[in-house]
Amino acid sequence: MHSHKTLRFFQSFQGVEEGRKGQCTPEQCETLDGRKGSACCKLGYVCPCLKKNTQCGVYQIRPPNCRVFPRTREDLSLVKNCGYYWK
Repeated sequence: MHSHKTLRFFQSFQGVEEGRKGQCTPEQCETLDGRKGSACCKLGYVCPCLKKNTQCGVYQIRPPNCRVFPRTREDLSLVKNCGYYWK
């Protein structure tokens, strides 16, 4: 059985569900348990490349699962105040 993190990694190669709008808002985004700043970098574990100022330390070469989060409308249920949305 695959973990949620493993599944998310493989799904990231499928691309983003059509109709996604908005942009990343790391200063507003938070996990469901209240950890603020770059919530998608804290799902399952805190990314070792996340700087203390909530900025990505490897933004230009970040892995696919970071590039496409949230990939689907369902992914938005994992975070609060995400800057992305679907119409």
